Amino acid sequence: MPKPALLLAALPLLLAACAAPTAAEPSQPAATPHGYVAGAQENPEPQTGLLTVDRATGEARLLSLLTGDTSDAGRFGKVDALHQDGRYALVTTPEHVEVFDTGAWTVDHGDHAHYYSSEPRTVGTIEVPGPGSIAGDGKDLAVFSDTGGYAAVFRHKDLDAGSIDEAFRITTSAHRGMVVPYEGHFIASVAAEGSAVATGVEVRDDANATVLARQDCQDPAASATTRVGVVLACADAALLITEEDGTFAAERIPYPAANAGVPAATSLEHRAGSNELAGPAGDAGVWHLDVSARTWTLLPTPARTVAASAVGDTRRVLALGVDGVLRTLDPRTGAVTAEAPLLAPLTGSEPAVPALRVDASRAYLSDPAGSRVLELDYADELRAARTFDVPAADLVLETGL
Repeated sequence: MPKPALLLAALPLLLAACAAPTAAEPSQPAATPHGYVAGAQENPEPQTGLLTVDRATGEARLLSLLTGDTSDAGRFGKVDALHQDGRYALVTTPEHVEVFDTGAWTVDHGDHAHYYSSEPRTVGTIEVPGPGSIAGDGKDLAVFSDTGGYAAVFRHKDLDAGSIDEAFRITTSAHRGMVVPYEGHFIASVAAEGSAVATGVEVRDDANATVLARQDCQDPAASATTRVGVVLACADAALLITEEDGTFAAERIPYPAANAGVPAATSLEHRAGSNELAGPAGDAGVWHLDVSARTWTLLPTPARTVAASAVGDTRRVLALGVDGVLRTLDPRTGAVTAEAPLLAPLTGSEPAVPALRVDASRAYLSDPAGSRVLELDYADELRAARTFDVPAADLVLETGL
């Protein structure tokens, strides 16, 4: 008879033999990787680039900031405006909106991000009468029809699949307005009967039902999404819309009484993900809005500012003057901490107003008159790191963010 020790040693082998299948078992499908996007390649770093457009012809070029390579991005005819929402560039012409997939985008998960790329392509055309404001949050895209008085809403998931199907509409009335997607809902401008401009905003759901009643906001000129909420540039204040646990609220941020008479900001530019905004303040300088602190600050400049953006580090606001000088302003003190004469003085005859785009380490200043884009290190006294000569720099977006 076998000894007990030998039986114990052989037991695992006997059990394994009994459990072995007579035929190969089918393998289980692998779980979908975290952050997976069908048809896209995930990369270890942002695939940043520049999309440049000739306003007169609509000729577009894509330039990779990683390799310096350029590629044709199509021709759209006369272009009125250029917007961006994630991977998509929205090219507004007098008749419609062209949707162009730039082929590069970032998905922010809060504590980390994923960087994707795919082949750039033209997705198709959005037919909306009198297209005006365009806004998106990376999930929904709203194109507002000034003449129709509604916003046509498109889902990113449909665009990703190559389909331009209107999902639904947010309806108000014919006026110069906007609809801004936010947290699965839509901030919609509303106008008094017969008014051509907005007098307030409401928050609607995807059934067009109101979930936050009308809030005063005269003639909103721009919107910006921050980590605190969505900010609207109203004629006499900023209006901050926030959401918590499905409940929406609004808070007005008035301009300082000491700066009465200074023109309101009509643009709100910033580094994506930051809570600081900036925009020209007429001849007086630059408005800086600290959304977290709910405070406006007027930063005087030696020359009238035509383009401005907040870096979002509490220490830098960039402002381009009509004298062609780019300046760094300290929003805490108002001091000019750096300046660089980068462009020829602006006369108003340029093909377009220069644009200023800011990311986590660089700023990009377009020079429409010189058909070039300057890459600037704003942490190193506005040092010009690279210059990109392009066929046209009338309209410029930084892609891949």
